Amino acid sequence: MSLSRGRAALAAGLVLIATASRAEPAREAIVTAQLGGAVEIVDLVTRTVVRRIPVDGAPAGIALSPDRRRAYVTRPEGHGLAILDLDAGRVLAEVPLPGGPLGVAADPRGGTVYVADWYGHRLFVLTERDGALVPDGEIAVGASPSGIAVSPDGGTLYVANREADTVSVVDTATRRESSVIPVGQHPFGITLDAAAGRAYTANVTGDDVSVLDLKTGREIGRVPTGRRPYVIALAGGRGFVTDQYAGSVTAFDLATLKPIADVDVGDHPEGIAADSDGRLYVANWGDNTLSVLDSKTLKVLATIPTGNGPRSFGAFLR
Repeated sequence: MSLSRGRAALAAGLVLIATASRAEPAREAIVTAQLGGAVEIVDLVTRTVVRRIPVDGAPAGIALSPDRRRAYVTRPEGHGLAILDLDAGRVLAEVPLPGGPLGVAADPRGGTVYVADWYGHRLFVLTERDGALVPDGEIAVGASPSGIAVSPDGGTLYVANREADTVSVVDTATRRESSVIPVGQHPFGITLDAAAGRAYTANVTGDDVSVLDLKTGREIGRVPTGRRPYVIALAGGRGFVTDQYAGSVTAFDLATLKPIADVDVGDHPEGIAADSDGRLYVANWGDNTLSVLDSKTLKVLATIPTGNGPRSFGAFLR
C-alpha cells in the first residue's frame, strides 16, 4: 500500500503523537500539504497561509522541536525525513530512511527524534551530532507502527501498532519494548495525557477509541466514534477524535468516557491539535481546509483554506 493519500488512502488514523494541549495559545499551524508537496505555515490570527515551504516525497507526519523553531516532517514517498527551519522558511536538511517513514515524535528534552516505519516492525532513532540529526539505530516494535507519543521526561515511548492491534511501551534508555498493551482494531493515532496517567488510541476499523491506564498497562475502556477515527486531541476535560469517513469530530467526556456530540467539519478530517485557549485545529484532507473548533461550545469558528491534501499527522501548533 502506498503511503501517499493521492494513490491509496491509508485506512488509519495519525500522532499524534501529542499531549493534551500546548502551554500557550497557538499562533501558527504547520500544515503538511501532502498532495501539494509542501509544508504551509498558517497564521491563526489572520487565518491565512503566510508561507509555503516546498517539500517533496508526499510530506505527511510532523513533529516540532522543543523550542518550536524546527519541524521534522516525514516523506513517505521520499523515504526520509525533512528538517525545516520555520522562522527562515526553508529546508535545512534531509535524512534518508528506508521503508515507509510516517509517524514522528521528538523528545521533549531535545536531541532525539523517533520515526515509525509503516512497512516494518521498527522505529528509527535519530540523534543530534555536531549540529546535525543523524540515524542512530532502531527499536523493534509491533507491525506497522504509526503514531508515537513520548513521555514528558523522554524516558518512555508509546507506539500504536496498526497491524498488531497493540501499543508498544518502550524504554528509551535501553531502546527495548518493555511491555505490550492490546487495544482495538487497527490503532493509528495515539495521544498521551501524562498528568492523568492515560493514553488514547484511535482504532480505525473498530470505530472507537481505546483508553489506557499507564500505571497498570492495560485498556480500561472504549469510546464509540464516527467512521474511521484517526487522531485524538484533548481539551477542557474532553477528548476529540477526527472521523475520516464521517467528516466529523466526535467529542467525548474524559471522566465518563461517554460521547457528547459529533461536530461536522470538513471532508476527510485527519490531524487534530488543541491549544490552551480550548481551540481545536482540524486538517481536512478531502477539501483542503483547516477547521477551527471551540472545545466548549462545539462550534466551528472558522474554515481556513490550505494547500492540497492537508494531513498534519502529529504535533503541528506553535
